[in-house]
Amino acid sequence: MKNIIIPALIIVLIVVGIIYFGTKNRNSAPLSTPSTTNTNNSSTVSYFDENAKVMYFYSDSCSWCIKEKAVLEELAKEGYRVKPMNVGKNQGYWAQYDIQGTPTFVAPDGQKMVGYKEKDELKVFLDKYR
Repeated sequence: MKNIIIPALIIVLIVVGIIYFGTKNRNSAPLSTPSTTNTNNSSTVSYFDENAKVMYFYSDSCSWCIKEKAVLEELAKEGYRVKPMNVGKNQGYWAQYDIQGTPTFVAPDGQKMVGYKEKDELKVFLDKYR
């Protein structure tokens, strides 16, 4: 009987630990009314502009967002800009804008592009809202 109870107890503790620490980070920021104030320094990122019409929801720890940076940098050379919306620093954006994942681009009319996008596809989307 001891041979079953001890491993079962260890498994339960591991599962509880995973659940606790997995939800702790996502729920640590208050869901108060989030502002759209830039949490990154827009002046140092060529493709960020607080006045851009299309919002770009991203997280610094998102691997696809990191990959998207190269595409956005290329588009910035052509004059394209997006409004930075860092969900990693403002957890309230998830609920406020119904963001399901990152990267996500949201246009003024509510149209969304979810997931990593290649330059040509993203450019067509951004052109609609210039």
